[in-house]
Amino acid sequence: MRAPRCPGQDQRYWKPGDIFDVLCPYCNTEMEFWKDEPMLNCPHCKKPVRNPKLDPGCAEWCKYADECLGKLPDQ
Repeated sequence: MRAPRCPGQDQRYWKPGDIFDVLCPYCNTEMEFWKDEPMLNCPHCKKPVRNPKLDPGCAEWCKYADECLGKLPDQ
C-alpha cells in the first residue's frame, strides 16, 4: 500500500497560480517556477535565482520535510 502524499506538495491539489513566471533579477530572462522549487539557475545567465513566492508552510515544522522537499535554502 502506498503511503499518503503530503497535500501541500501533491500536485493534484495545486491551483493554476502555483506555476508562475519570474524575471531573472540579473538578466531579465523569463523563468518558470513551480511553487515547490526553492531555487533555479537562470537558463540564460546561469545565476541562481530564489523563488520569490516560496512558502515552505509545513516544511518549517514537519519532521519529514527534508525527506519530502530536500534541504531548503537559507531564508
